[in-house]
Amino acid sequence: MVFKNEFSWSKSRDNAFKECPRKYFFNHYGFWDGWIAAEKDRTKRIYYLKKLSTKEIWIGQIVHEVIEYVLKQFRLGNKITLSHAIAILRKKFNADFIQSSLKEYTGFSSKAHKFFEDEYGIKINDEEKADLFKKAESCLTNFFNSDIFMEIRRTPLEDWITLEDFLSFDFEGNKVYLSIDFAMKKEGKIILYDWKTGKERLADCDLQLTCYALYIAQKFNISPENIEARIFNITLDKQDVFEINVEKLDEIKDYIRTSIREMKNLLENVDENIAKEEDFEKKEGYYCARCNFRKICLEGWDKE
Repeated sequence: MVFKNEFSWSKSRDNAFKECPRKYFFNHYGFWDGWIAAEKDRTKRIYYLKKLSTKEIWIGQIVHEVIEYVLKQFRLGNKITLSHAIAILRKKFNADFIQSSLKEYTGFSSKAHKFFEDEYGIKINDEEKADLFKKAESCLTNFFNSDIFMEIRRTPLEDWITLEDFLSFDFEGNKVYLSIDFAMKKEGKIILYDWKTGKERLADCDLQLTCYALYIAQKFNISPENIEARIFNITLDKQDVFEINVEKLDEIKDYIRTSIREMKNLLENVDENIAKEEDFEKKEGYYCARCNFRKICLEGWDKE
């Protein structure tokens, strides 16, 4: 089967584009066909680097994975205890550290894991490792002890809204991707939940949740006033509720429309979604030190 790199939009894609267009290029164009390229080919190297994750991003991902597993099991009638969830977390935690440290790691498997830190020779010492697990354990404990989890468990299963792992909707002929952590019906409304483990700005969260609400409004043909969006920062054990209305949905439409136009303006061929690396500006700054593509962009593989 031949895969085609089709244009799409997401909040994370928008973030990368605004941080550095060259990083955006590597992440969405430069890696394409890397899974079938020759091992020493530059494209395959970009594909390899794309799959790295920093320890901060990784810890958030595995916390999300465990919470998702707990909720799916609950829906099936299997109640997972906190101690069981922490045991799952520890197994995943240790397995990923071992896999990342393997010298024969290539990164070409879809299930492979490697830390950004291991790739770039930044040691994660035992104290940092212990702190990471402590943070993840605290996140799960906060979630299990939260009023939100209690509210979810008390809600009839028929009011849970089943959401696919990779959601998408059409926006003016463009596919928009998003990922909603949980949603349910309550008192005539649809409540959206997003779990956070970092220190995201509330303005960024508001934008993300409004995008989610746009999807929900279209999919369920529901008035935005009947959508409620909630952020639960499970690190801080803090909840924020965001208002959704027609004006905010119009604002997010304008935002997405502008972002798509800026991205497409740099394409060599919009219809075929073809891009050239030199058309995407390289923004060098403090964030370069934590960019997956540093070896390709700044150092070059031939200098190792």
